[in-house]
Amino acid sequence: MIFRRAALKLTISFAVVQLVLFAGFALGVYAYVTAAFDFDSVDGDGEIATAENGFATLRVGLLLAYAVLLLVIPLTSYALASLALRPIRAGYEAQQRFVDDASHEVRTPLSALQAQLELGLARRRTVAEYRQVMTRSLGAVARLDRMLDEMLMLTRSDRDLARDRAPVDLAAVLAEVIEQFPEDVRVRVDASPAPGVVVQGSSAMIGRAVSNLLSNAARYSPPDSRIRIRITQRGGRGRLEVADDGIGMSPRERRRAFDRFWRADSSRAVEGTGLGLSIVQEIVRLHHGRVRVVSKSGAGTTVRLDFPLSR
Repeated sequence: MIFRRAALKLTISFAVVQLVLFAGFALGVYAYVTAAFDFDSVDGDGEIATAENGFATLRVGLLLAYAVLLLVIPLTSYALASLALRPIRAGYEAQQRFVDDASHEVRTPLSALQAQLELGLARRRTVAEYRQVMTRSLGAVARLDRMLDEMLMLTRSDRDLARDRAPVDLAAVLAEVIEQFPEDVRVRVDASPAPGVVVQGSSAMIGRAVSNLLSNAARYSPPDSRIRIRITQRGGRGRLEVADDGIGMSPRERRRAFDRFWRADSSRAVEGTGLGLSIVQEIVRLHHGRVRVVSKSGAGTTVRLDFPLSR
């Protein structure tokens, strides 16, 4: 409804402006023609009558043209209004989806936290039982904190990149991420970094993207499997590729992989927020790079990040 009213107001505004401009143009043309005609050089009433007929024809032509414009301009104005509102409407709808999805995702850990606390207060319990309730409650709080941190990451990344932009060695970033990777994850990371692949950007943000890819690969891969990471350089770009032997994605799931808060049915049993790949995509976009997902159900997933090389 709000966009319908906005489109109507814009249509009226565009139409009025165009009609006023065309009216002014028509009056200007008529005034110029009549003022430029030299009546002193005309001999006889016949030539004056001919001139008057010419002016009358010009008036009729201008009036007919304006009448046609009265029919055409509202249509073109509506088309222009719709075109102008299209990106605003797309942004508004994306924002609404984000708010709806975020509300749903935030409600889940809050409901779990409320349930644990109500369970703990339902009756007197032993110290061990209270400790168990507190541990589960802290898990829900940690999940909520991680989700809010990721949501803030999506909103302030522009400022972070402007502040932290510098040459970044992809091999050094990868080594730091692997060093901080949890030791209890039952997968093996095989890295093949090419030295000297330096891109321009934020090492913290690129490290966050790599960490998200590693976490996703480990989360959806079977135990004792391998995560393969390669860093290469080609065509003026540095490429970081993360491949796993996990559950993979169908073509439909692959198309929606970067949607915020979206999770495939096959992955809902695994803990996550649905923001990991969205953050990766946003980081790559801010670095003027490209991200591509190659995946097949049951055959693993490969994610390629391409960044422009530093000058």
